[in-house]
Amino acid sequence: MKINIEAARFFYEKLNEKENSAAREYLSNRKVSAGIARKFGLGYSPEEWDALYSYLKKKGYNDEILLDSGLVLKGKSGGCYDRFRGRIIFPIFDLRGNVIGFGGRVLGNSSPKYMNSPETLVYNKRRNLYALNFAKNSGEKRIIVVEGYMDVISLFQFGIINTVASLGTALTESQGRLLKKYAEEIIISYDADTAGMAATMRGLDLLSDIGCNVKVLIIPQGKDPDEFVKKNGPQAFKNLVENALSLVEYKIKALKSTIDTNTTDGKINFLNRAADLLSKIDNNMEREMFIKKISNEYDISQESIYAEVLRRIKPKTGFKPIVAKPDNNRLKSERNSEKSKYDTIVDCERMLLCLLSIDNSLYKVVKDRVNIDEFENEKNKEIAKIIFKRFEDKKGIVPAELINLAGEESSSVFAKLIQGECNFDDNIKAVMDIIGKMELYRLRNRQKEILQLLSSENLSVEDSEKLKLELKTILLKMKNM
Repeated sequence: MKINIEAARFFYEKLNEKENSAAREYLSNRKVSAGIARKFGLGYSPEEWDALYSYLKKKGYNDEILLDSGLVLKGKSGGCYDRFRGRIIFPIFDLRGNVIGFGGRVLGNSSPKYMNSPETLVYNKRRNLYALNFAKNSGEKRIIVVEGYMDVISLFQFGIINTVASLGTALTESQGRLLKKYAEEIIISYDADTAGMAATMRGLDLLSDIGCNVKVLIIPQGKDPDEFVKKNGPQAFKNLVENALSLVEYKIKALKSTIDTNTTDGKINFLNRAADLLSKIDNNMEREMFIKKISNEYDISQESIYAEVLRRIKPKTGFKPIVAKPDNNRLKSERNSEKSKYDTIVDCERMLLCLLSIDNSLYKVVKDRVNIDEFENEKNKEIAKIIFKRFEDKKGIVPAELINLAGEESSSVFAKLIQGECNFDDNIKAVMDIIGKMELYRLRNRQKEILQLLSSENLSVEDSEKLKLELKTILLKMKNM
């Protein structure tokens, strides 16, 4: 970390040295002000082979740690030389504002145009996002994801500071969960070429799968955000943001761009593939809205489209957690099973909370089926109230936060569950199983209470009949589980 700070200062000073006017001219041509260059810590790496290496050696760092930093490379003859040479330097910050890596862009047209730091002890490109340290404090409820450093910097300069860039990779799940933590809505703005569209689609699916509200910003004439905002101004870009397409809208638009719908065969192909997309929508109102829209646009009856969609929807099979009648062989098998260890309601409560932290999308399954006030363990109840409130506020939670909420007393229990036992092929089935077990435990406890009450000699005939009726209802519920 200290080496990165030293390197960032070195690059910044070099940018402002008299002999490096070409670097300053490049930034001036890209309309980057001196204030913004300072804000983002932009710098320049000289053309010399070992300018940074020599500078850092004088600061007392040995070759081994310098090689580990990724800033220098080992030469064939045994010496070391700088990774970045003749490039504009973009320091990469973590959430706390620490310099963890660098990106470098050539001044001319040589290849590669962009070069990034390799993976190091402090830099993992799959778990960080460029400028998230600024965007998370923007006060906006949405974050815009763009492709390049210059896109972020240009938008920031025009007052659009809720913008980040992926670090030379397609969006990863770790990056998605970071975005979800700091924004209620994620808007992806990638290049409109084929590769850009494919990257957008992958990013959308990934974000959607982890429960994010995602949209796509399409820029006219295939321009990137940097070009568009400079030519049209910030308000025009904000208008594009407001009109960003939902996941389904974008997929249908992308589908239309690849199929000639002027022919009968093309129209049938498009409608069949659109039906595939619509069948994956969980919200009935949203699905019907798109069916109506496509029906009007292609002069096909809503009934016909709806029938095709329904034909593709797989029926949701019920998942029975435990039968009421004891089966000693099955129970023995369950105790030995790796995924059936949760023999108390407290265990089930903890497992439920862990699954929610791992897969936030499960909240929509859980919220109407679980009553927090019925939690038996007070600490679990306290944590659940905090987590459910975060979900209601559309903030979500990650496993590390759950472990922190658990405190010293039970953090190790939650950590063990998250790291080793929350590994299910189907999280929805797993969470339904747990909810079923929690309900069964409560029914059995109430059954025992009623039986104890019925054995009392002081019970009135009226109260006895009420308890017998409740017992009958409980036994019926247990039988049907």
